[in-house]
Amino acid sequence: MEVGGKLLTGAAVTMLLALAAHYTTGEDFISSLEDAAQTELTAQGMDGVKVSLSRDPLSRKALLNGDVSNDTKLKALNAVSDIPGVSSAHWASGASADPGMAANTGRTDIAAPAIDPAIEAALVECQGGVDTVVESQKLSFRSGSAYLSPESNRILDEIAAALKPCPGLAVAVGGHTDNAGNAEVNRILSQERADRVRAGLIERGIPAEHITAIGYGAEQPLAGGNGPEAAAQNRRIEFKLTVANKKQLNGANSQQEE
Repeated sequence: MEVGGKLLTGAAVTMLLALAAHYTTGEDFISSLEDAAQTELTAQGMDGVKVSLSRDPLSRKALLNGDVSNDTKLKALNAVSDIPGVSSAHWASGASADPGMAANTGRTDIAAPAIDPAIEAALVECQGGVDTVVESQKLSFRSGSAYLSPESNRILDEIAAALKPCPGLAVAVGGHTDNAGNAEVNRILSQERADRVRAGLIERGIPAEHITAIGYGAEQPLAGGNGPEAAAQNRRIEFKLTVANKKQLNGANSQQEE
């Protein structure tokens, strides 16, 4: 994927657009980062650590707190800093430090490298492009199945086209169901559907290492209640873009400079 020269030379204009777009996409994006960070901490056995992110439009600073040991603090900071899209991670009472110094100095605070403003602006612009596609057209599956309809495959064509001008970005595909039926069956089905969408994007040229797929079942409803309208809103596929990990980001920057 490659960002055109217009994005880089017109960074000032793009940044203004990014600030405006933040009010429609930024809150959801930041909330998704918080969820990802908290999920990662839980997965690594650090339930006692809580994380929140700054709501500043172009900041992805994570603040951690909890009554845990220094070793756990450092482990938590490293885990959150590795979340794609998090710009820096800090313990509630600490100041930022270079990640490479943390292990040598015993510091329990750490800051990830800052994200290039052009990449940050591209993130907002690309998220907006994908959102435009999925808000006007809904990916659909056969009832109780992960089979994608021909119409949904056409929509995937448009989503892939929106993603291709987005270097250094990663996309998280989230599968969601309504609350009808068994919760575990719903989770498995939502994972199968997210996996199918991920495979479809890979077939359309999006790098596999830039795409993750998670099935949430009915755990994250958009609408409350059990009526058909609420169920229809809650059955969905979501696409959340973040900045890829440092290695991928450096590779994207090198391609832009060639």
